[in-house]
Amino acid sequence: MKHAKPFLIAASIMALSAGVAYAITFAPGTRVDPFAEGKTCDAPMLASYGDYVYDWPSKYDLIFAPRDYPQWIWRCETSGYVSFPHEFGAFANDAEKARIAAYLTQANYGPKIKGDAGISEALMQHLAKIYALRDPDEVMQGYLMRYFAWQHKNKPAADEYRKKAIDIYKKLLAANTLKDADLLEALYILGFYSWKLGHKDEAKTYFEQIKTTVTIDPKTREQKRGAPFLENLANEVMAGKADDKVRFANEPN
Repeated sequence: MKHAKPFLIAASIMALSAGVAYAITFAPGTRVDPFAEGKTCDAPMLASYGDYVYDWPSKYDLIFAPRDYPQWIWRCETSGYVSFPHEFGAFANDAEKARIAAYLTQANYGPKIKGDAGISEALMQHLAKIYALRDPDEVMQGYLMRYFAWQHKNKPAADEYRKKAIDIYKKLLAANTLKDADLLEALYILGFYSWKLGHKDEAKTYFEQIKTTVTIDPKTREQKRGAPFLENLANEVMAGKADDKVRFANEPN
């Protein structure tokens, strides 16, 4: 299961447009409930957003709006099923779907499953349990750890998710299975999370590797070295701009 990652797009749009309205809008939408025949689910459709999202504080966890918005979790009030849009109706096999169905019969997701209720701790736990039953690959698991870390903001639980992300990405690097965008992303996350947890020398080592890593451009198929967007983020991390007291002081989203 592969999750779309937007930071490569962000690398080419470092300058924000002047005078744009910082607004993200959704249009009403529905999808058929995969677990309740004849029922539908709340599935808001993204209507508009701007490049400014790549400069919001969530960028340090590589979570870009609207992916952290409540509307990005599609919700089925009848069955209790929830999912990000990319994986909503797609199941790896019948066994995966059956595991989720079995969980939903006893899940206590409560009234906050409704789309206008924000993202509660109960909903995050419910979402995590469903994805744990979906056989996500390790790259997706790493993304989920970043997602939950960001949703917890400056609560202690956020760092617990970051520790889990570090373990995942270290295993991926050791297995030498990552390349190109995934490799660069892993190096940056290992650097940022190591820095945040107080391992600054280790963090600098990962950040330096970003500059020297050779990847293949997905469009031109040419080799390139480094990743300007991620390198800029790394510099901001080391300059203190990613500290919680800074990035949560006046959060735009």
